[in-house]
Amino acid sequence: MAQKFLPIVKKATEDVQLAQQYNQFAEVGARFGVVKKDQASLEQYVTQKALDGVYTMMAEEEKAIRKDPMGQASSLIKKVFGAVGK
Repeated sequence: MAQKFLPIVKKATEDVQLAQQYNQFAEVGARFGVVKKDQASLEQYVTQKALDGVYTMMAEEEKAIRKDPMGQASSLIKKVFGAVGK
């Protein structure tokens, strides 16, 4: 999923030239231990946070399905196939 998200994030951050500025300062900060290495690239950081959100939502959906498998399954089917007809 990260491979799909990263190009989108790169495009968005390039459009506002935010990544270039952040990455320059963060790289220096990473060398001195002020910034974690995995946070020294704005694109990587934003991508990871977006994926964290997606995985959190998936976990919540899974919990609901496990709690009420039949009810959630029919609700999910309605969402998926209901959108097809629109």
